[in-house]
Amino acid sequence: WLGKCQMCMPGRHVSKFRNDECMCAKNGGGNDNFDVSVRGRNGLVDGVSLFPLFGGQFFDRCNECRRRMEADGVIMPGSSCSRNPTGTMSLGPLNMDNLWKDFGPPNISHTIGRYPADCIPNSGGGSACKLRCGIHNGRQMHIDYNPNPNTPNAQSMSNREKSQVMGLPLFFGDWRNGCLACGSKLETAGFIQSGWECDRGSVGFDGIFLDRFEYRMQ
Repeated sequence: WLGKCQMCMPGRHVSKFRNDECMCAKNGGGNDNFDVSVRGRNGLVDGVSLFPLFGGQFFDRCNECRRRMEADGVIMPGSSCSRNPTGTMSLGPLNMDNLWKDFGPPNISHTIGRYPADCIPNSGGGSACKLRCGIHNGRQMHIDYNPNPNTPNAQSMSNREKSQVMGLPLFFGDWRNGCLACGSKLETAGFIQSGWECDRGSVGFDGIFLDRFEYRMQ
């Protein structure tokens, strides 16, 4: 069944987990009839049959997903099922740190790679792990190591990522050359693939962004 769990497969291409669902439970019988899913990192349980009315199947299917995802290491223990105000069911919180702990290549140096060195990408809502990308004009640069489209610091654009280059001075910061240096170092180190570009913010003075890039899984 794990092959049907596409939202949580960081060992494969990014597009696999951008499909944003994990088929993890069954309304009916059969060995391969997984028709209930947990969608996205908000944990919405989708596809549960409405019948029988008041039959408890929403909690049952949600807990089936929880047990299966925990047993196979997709999520860490600690999630629970809860009814939303709209009547839908959610499983949460979804802690997938175990899947992300081996994401990406090893650190190159103390100036290029994860910071802290043992942090887990995409953890802590994207704020707990930084990806350092070298020194520019004496300033350490980084982006948030946050390879997920459903979090606020990694915006999806044509199945690619966008993340602000941090650490550059607010004024006279040589932003573009700093961003180009950041992207080049991450590409050379194997953290991102080629094809990225640098883009100023929407109003021109809200920073510069490493744009349209893809993370490397290994």
